[in-house]
Amino acid sequence: MKTIYSLLLIVAFLVQPVLSNAQDSRALDSLFQVLDTAHVFNGNVLMREKGQTTYQYSAGLADLKTGKRHSLHSTFQIGSISKTFTAVAVMQLIQQHKLTLHDRYQTYFPDFPYPEIRIDHLLSHTSGLPDKEELFFPLIDEDSTRQINNQDIIPTLKQSKKALAFLPGSQWRYCNIGYALLATLVEKISGERFGDYLAHHIFRPAGMQHSYLLGNKAEDPNYTTGYLVRHHYLNDMEPISTSRKVRRWTYNLRGLYGPTNIVSTTGDLANYAVALDQHKLLSKGMQDLAFTPYQLTDGTLAAPGGEFGAANYGLGWFLPTATQLGRIVMHTGREPGFFTFFWHDQTHHRTIILLDNAESPGFGTACKQTVNLAYQTPFFPADEPGKRSLFLPFVRTLLKDGPDAAATLFNQLKADTAHYFTEERELNELGLELLTDHHDSAALEVLKLATLLYPQSWNTYDSYGKALLQSGRRKDAITMYRQSVQMFPGNVPGRKILQALTNDK
Repeated sequence: MKTIYSLLLIVAFLVQPVLSNAQDSRALDSLFQVLDTAHVFNGNVLMREKGQTTYQYSAGLADLKTGKRHSLHSTFQIGSISKTFTAVAVMQLIQQHKLTLHDRYQTYFPDFPYPEIRIDHLLSHTSGLPDKEELFFPLIDEDSTRQINNQDIIPTLKQSKKALAFLPGSQWRYCNIGYALLATLVEKISGERFGDYLAHHIFRPAGMQHSYLLGNKAEDPNYTTGYLVRHHYLNDMEPISTSRKVRRWTYNLRGLYGPTNIVSTTGDLANYAVALDQHKLLSKGMQDLAFTPYQLTDGTLAAPGGEFGAANYGLGWFLPTATQLGRIVMHTGREPGFFTFFWHDQTHHRTIILLDNAESPGFGTACKQTVNLAYQTPFFPADEPGKRSLFLPFVRTLLKDGPDAAATLFNQLKADTAHYFTEERELNELGLELLTDHHDSAALEVLKLATLLYPQSWNTYDSYGKALLQSGRRKDAITMYRQSVQMFPGNVPGRKILQALTNDK
């Protein structure tokens, strides 16, 4: 599928290479009709320039069960684009002289165990704090029914006694926990619940009538269901609400707000961009400060890499360094079931927004080609036809024709690295998917192969141990779990299983 849609997109781009003017949408129509037909983009796209909508398109389904199609009113969980709103809220309080950037977080929360961390460190992702998975997954592994919220962060940080990864301000590392702490700070300083603060001080003045913090609206008939691939060897979709793979994010960690959990539409986000340009939310000076690359303690600029090219990072915003296009501020989002993209060109007052509710494989290509067409330049290189997975046909042959046929196929194709790729994570995931569906024999074959191909990975032994245990081969499972824990003592779940099987300490 990846090869097919890449070729189609290249053809579409060559047939209609540029927009002749702001109203000419034929090139974008060619692009999104291809994406829609190939089922590799599922959501809404909108482009606005100087306050006027120049293009919009709805592709695919908002609800696979009912067959309800997307409309311009579809609302999406926007993932980490939410961080820009949290940053705006903090900057508003600074503008009102209720905070300063260099205040220590501990000033407002005395129990916070890291006195050296300041507000600007949290905004710029330079705090060195552990992220939510590192902090809370061990607790969730102990109690799968536990639901985490913002009020759990400081007590857990105190209890864990984790050292910071680096001196605050010295390095850049993306951190969702920092933005949850900032949302809690907004609540304390403003005296309002975070969702209410957003509604009163950002959504309402920006004209964002359909936006809200998840949980703050009783019913939304336009809310889209988030989907992801249930099992890659079947290529079937499932809603995130029933997916076991992402339950820790969609159930256990769903209560964390600040880094994510805002729901919005393409139209509302375009209004947000206008409100920023017109300084309805922040003064020009305060906004310019947020859009200035953050300087680390060694004098260099925070410069995270990413799928959409070289960029610096300011206070809540990615800042692409390709100044030939204009002064760009942007953010992307990925939440289970959702991909999102917000691109705003301050120089030309041009905004590009794409929201997708199925983690579609063509999402990144759609974003890049839309930017190319908007600027009438191949800023992002056209996607080359991609390599295909070797492990997917291997697994499908294994299920259909047995292990000998699968081994024959694998040996025939493994040297063809020009057309096929192999990846440990994919093979391991496929094996675990088979195990979940109780294809025990096939799962054993796949996960055994993973240990042979990737013998330096502790995770392959852990997964193979799980399959052996499920198949009743306790002795062999113990050997695999022991190997995994010896290679990586931090494998806490594996260590607990091994202890239960052997009384090992």
